[in-house]
Amino acid sequence: MTGEQFDTIARMIRAREPARSAARLVLVDGLTQAEAARRHKMEPNALNNAVRRYREFDRAIREAYGLNGGL
Repeated sequence: MTGEQFDTIARMIRAREPARSAARLVLVDGLTQAEAARRHKMEPNALNNAVRRYREFDRAIREAYGLNGGL
């Protein structure tokens, strides 16, 4: 996912910190969820839920527009 795509989804879902920054590290920068959760002092399951939500929105947008390659 690109940074621009991430930012668009973050606005749509009204993402809050620290989940937003930690999810960005995973989805845009490629860090592991464990490392991103540690850096932002989050519970791993909370970050997992946030990442899953971003991926679900990404997939729904891509399907709605007939785009392939959803995360």
